Amino acid sequence: MAEFICKVCDLPFKSYNKNAKYCSQACKGQAYIKYPIKNCEICEKEYKPRVATSKYCSLKCSVIGKNKAAIGNSRYCE
Repeated sequence: MAEFICKVCDLPFKSYNKNAKYCSQACKGQAYIKYPIKNCEICEKEYKPRVATSKYCSLKCSVIGKNKAAIGNSRYCE
């Protein structure tokens, strides 16, 4: 068993795997987040985006946001 330093939290850990990089699944998950955590534009809830341009945490918030945008951009409203 060898001792390593976690690449995310910098804590020492032991592993039988000679290629170990992370001390836990939580640290491994943090290492693989592609995009930073964002706040939803509708409900302000924190979420992990799947694409860099996402604005909403869920389909429900997406529909609300797109309806608000459509009403605000309507050329028929005065």
